[in-house]
Amino acid sequence: MKKLTYLLLLLTVTSCNDILEEKPVGLATAESYYATPKGIEDGLKATYSSLRMFYGKQESFFLTVTGTDVFTNGFGGVTNFPDINNYSANLLGTNGMIAEIWKNFYIGINQANAVINRAPKVEGLSDSERQRIIAEARFIRALSYFHLVQQFGDVHFSLEETIGVQTTAKRTAVQTIYNEGIIPDLQFAIENLPATPAKVGRVSKPASEALLARVQLTLGNWAEAERLAASVIKNYNFQLVKPFASLWDIGNETNSEVVWSVQYTSDPLTNGTGNQSHLFFIFDYAQNPTIIRDLANGRPYQRFMPTNYLIKLFDPAKDARWDGTFKTVWIANNKGVINGHNVSPGDTAIKIVPYPVADAVQNAAPYWLIDFNDNWVGGNVTNLEFGGGQRRRFPAVKKFLDPLRASINAEDGRRDFFVMRLAEMYLIAGEAAWRQNKSAEAADYLNVVRSRAAVAGKEKEMQITAANVNLDFILDERARELVGELDRWYDLKRTGTLLERVKKYNLDASPNIREMHLVRPIPQTQIDRVTNPGDFLQNSGY
Repeated sequence: MKKLTYLLLLLTVTSCNDILEEKPVGLATAESYYATPKGIEDGLKATYSSLRMFYGKQESFFLTVTGTDVFTNGFGGVTNFPDINNYSANLLGTNGMIAEIWKNFYIGINQANAVINRAPKVEGLSDSERQRIIAEARFIRALSYFHLVQQFGDVHFSLEETIGVQTTAKRTAVQTIYNEGIIPDLQFAIENLPATPAKVGRVSKPASEALLARVQLTLGNWAEAERLAASVIKNYNFQLVKPFASLWDIGNETNSEVVWSVQYTSDPLTNGTGNQSHLFFIFDYAQNPTIIRDLANGRPYQRFMPTNYLIKLFDPAKDARWDGTFKTVWIANNKGVINGHNVSPGDTAIKIVPYPVADAVQNAAPYWLIDFNDNWVGGNVTNLEFGGGQRRRFPAVKKFLDPLRASINAEDGRRDFFVMRLAEMYLIAGEAAWRQNKSAEAADYLNVVRSRAAVAGKEKEMQITAANVNLDFILDERARELVGELDRWYDLKRTGTLLERVKKYNLDASPNIREMHLVRPIPQTQIDRVTNPGDFLQNSGY
């Protein structure tokens, strides 16, 4: 692809808090700077930095969370970016979010290629350090290509650093990219990375096994997917965090369940635009007369709203993931009147319930009592019904809330983004076992996740048997466990259920989604730049 000129923010690691952090360094040419041990290490850190352009950014959520069975556009999604969720006629290669994803992954790939190709020539590195640096860069390259092929299908593929301007590109078959890029890169990482990284945020052997388990599941290599996921489960010291809600405590980011996360920081000089996940899943609670926007409840961009289907997946009486995932109660921080009742700070201001409530009860409550009547959330519903008020009333995903931001309006969150965690490995192993007709083993894997999810005293009720395991149940369980974690569009695509489930459960998208939408349009900016357009055609239908 044509190389764009860009300035990478180089990183260094400080020992005071033992995590990967960013610090700008002076300008230097790659030829001179990357030829030293410190320079190649900084080049690797810049490769990590490229992942911050995806994980925790608005584009990634639009391309993996909405347009599925579990999320549709909230108020902010409708007014700003409706096309991706709705698969509308305006979903074209000119879409800025799609172009941004494309550009940023290729920036990261070229940076990884630079490190991989230059590291063998650097003097002063031990063999083990050299192999580690190359392995970390190959992991990031594999991850970047994995996203690209899932989103776009056949894409430009290169394992060499682009220096200068390249104006030609060719689309390489997806399977070739897996066979010659993604899989060997991850196998190399597994062979050359330590079980425990020296710094939090570095990739490791188990992280590489976890990502390869995802890849093999996507490719339908069930036995290998199960083997790799089981290795992460059994051979390291990861443990599920209990209760589920504490997994998302912002003071608990380096917990025992995280296999690998993309690092952010509280330092505004090095955090860039930060992890912005906290913005997108919250409705405008400050429309309530007794609440003023505050840090604890977040800045509400209102981009994404749960579908009816997602709400109905949970049984709050026995599944703690409902309360662990969704914020359904807001407390007043200002005096006001609701339904004729004087409300003071500390009183309940909003309560959302996943069942119908009689109008008389709602109208008598001393707070907004928002109920769920299973009317389509994006339809013409009343103001205090789930989805009411122009898609402004819905349970907020609280996994990503960031009360430690610098100010009420700050977008640059400091929360780390969990890319892979142990619960997903149980889900992968369970699905892979079921695909091999090992339903009892599949149920055992899934029951570990469900036991952790159980409300105290409801553990037995949460258990399933082999007879319960089928593809629908597996997808439902993944939906409950992984809400908002950038998995869903990929899950539906790889299982061949994207069209069926979107048509059934996402009424905003159902009229428009077609077979062509199993891949995204190639950005028009990319097509316009190449001098061999006959070799770089747009995806069919766009």
